[in-house]
Amino acid sequence: MKRIALVTESSARKETPMKAKEFFQGNRNKWVNNIIRYLEVKRMPEEDCYFLSFYGQRILPFKEEVKPYPRSKSDRKASEGKEFAVKILDFLNKFNEKPFIELHMGKTISVPLCKLLTEYGFSYKVYAESVPLGQKPVAYEKLIEEEERKRKAKDIQRGSWKVIQTVHYQTPAEAQKILEQFESKASLYGVEEIFQELRDYLTKHYKRTKEMKKALNEFEFVLNAHPEGDQLYEFIQKIDLINDLFLYPEQYEFYKSKFGKELAKFTRYKIKQSYVSEVEKSISGILLKLSVVLLKKVA
Repeated sequence: MKRIALVTESSARKETPMKAKEFFQGNRNKWVNNIIRYLEVKRMPEEDCYFLSFYGQRILPFKEEVKPYPRSKSDRKASEGKEFAVKILDFLNKFNEKPFIELHMGKTISVPLCKLLTEYGFSYKVYAESVPLGQKPVAYEKLIEEEERKRKAKDIQRGSWKVIQTVHYQTPAEAQKILEQFESKASLYGVEEIFQELRDYLTKHYKRTKEMKKALNEFEFVLNAHPEGDQLYEFIQKIDLINDLFLYPEQYEFYKSKFGKELAKFTRYKIKQSYVSEVEKSISGILLKLSVVLLKKVA
């Protein structure tokens, strides 16, 4: 349902023409200032916000330019409030669908307007309704704080969802992406320690991978230099994990005696590869832990 905000005018106004939102703000307008701030925190679109001015019974959009106008020398009469409320109702009835009405104003307008809104089937809410006029700025400060808490909770929830959505295969590449995109908000999500652990293991993964590639290059160099290197190459194609070397003990002994240096280099490479695999398993576990912790926070 569309929401619109109706806001009281301020007696302490600017002396030059400007947009209504700025025109009614000022050092002596704490209540109106806080109303505007509250609507901003709620992310209420400006095109859905209006000031109510008794001068000419005007309904002024936030973005409309307003010129200075005379200040009232006396309190508004109840009859003026009733008359203005009828005009406001006519304005609201022009919407294609009945909007929800937020009322940020005093009783002079709110009392007769609420009666009409109820009669014509509008949903509405009067903010700081029972609060004395002098306490309304403080009441709106509390509303702002509450809205900011809600907004922060929503931001944390949405941010956590984005992190969780990034984790599919629990790979180092995903871990790096998560660090780049979300590490600055780790404290907001309450997962600083997990992010630090992830960073430490990614550093370890980088080092282990570098060592593995170096060992592979050294092995390939000596293998290519051996005139019968193709023979050993056929054997090592069967080897996935380092333990697989001993699945074929007789062949292993044969190739070890013939390609001792080359097989030693290959064994060293497979050991380094095993270290990389262990770190990748750790990273996978950390990413799983991160997802679980975030899920529990937003569930």
